[in-house]
Amino acid sequence: MATATGAQMGAHRNSVRSLDKTSKIWLGSAATVFVVVCLLITGLKGHHAVALDPRYGTPPPPDLPYSVGNNVGCTIVMTLIGLVGVALGIYQWIRTRSVLPLMIALSGAVICIPEVFFDVMGAVYFPWSATQPLGNAYEILGRHMPWWIVAGWFGYGVFSYFMFSVLAAKPKTRTLWLMLLGAAVGDVVFEEILLKFGVYHYYGNQPLIIVSQLPWWWIPCNSIGVFLAAALAYRFRSALHGWRSLLMFIITPLSVTTVYGAIALPSWIAVNRDYPWLPTQLLGLATIGLGIAVFALILRLVLDRNPADLNYAPSTQTAEFNDPFPPLDQRTATTG
Repeated sequence: MATATGAQMGAHRNSVRSLDKTSKIWLGSAATVFVVVCLLITGLKGHHAVALDPRYGTPPPPDLPYSVGNNVGCTIVMTLIGLVGVALGIYQWIRTRSVLPLMIALSGAVICIPEVFFDVMGAVYFPWSATQPLGNAYEILGRHMPWWIVAGWFGYGVFSYFMFSVLAAKPKTRTLWLMLLGAAVGDVVFEEILLKFGVYHYYGNQPLIIVSQLPWWWIPCNSIGVFLAAALAYRFRSALHGWRSLLMFIITPLSVTTVYGAIALPSWIAVNRDYPWLPTQLLGLATIGLGIAVFALILRLVLDRNPADLNYAPSTQTAEFNDPFPPLDQRTATTG
């Protein structure tokens, strides 16, 4: 019996090794295809010279008109999306007596403060107006920001809530990687639509403009930044119980800022100089690569998961991290 058991364990280890090898081949092939496709598309689009400020040597922001109708429309839509997250947070508060999900949804709006720094370094311009409706919400670093960006990040809070809810369901690690992929696809669709309305513009030497206007290096900065906030909220949910959940208004913007600081530097370098096509795209790809590495680190260091163990899922019968305060009622959570 012992021999049979040992043989079974050995066969299982061999199958795991074979699965790992196969997964590595698939992942390596997918990464290679992604890089080749990105280089092919950007190469066919061609590289355009970028005008630089003669004094500072960086691309100056454009002077573009403020569209009242488009800004008001985007503000209304993003506010309504954000209110969905707030409604879900209130529902969880009533049902589970935990206010943390509500604070997660609300805290997204505060990202509008570090947003200005990302825009200056990453070359994004928001047309504004001192006299038109919703044209001027605040000013940082000499950048005037319209009200729609506040509503935009408020709307993004629903995605923070969603990520927190997914973590609360204790899914397989594979589900978290697929969630990141889904967030990336959603970001492309969402931003390409918003960019058509002219409420913000990318300028400078932007890497990885694959579809129309969105530089893809921005995608991991936003989605992984919000995921870090959700992961920290889930990991330390007992410490964020009650009034301490207000700390999410600090944790969320700092989480996004942390991810930008960790992965955006290569693209910031590219954006602010007139580099040739290939170095520009490689710097953008470096940001995406760093983003994947940071996501894996979040899985490992914050969520105590092996990022390569795709089939691992925490037990739904015991508290994770010895936490006595489950954030959601596990009876209705959707498992992955």
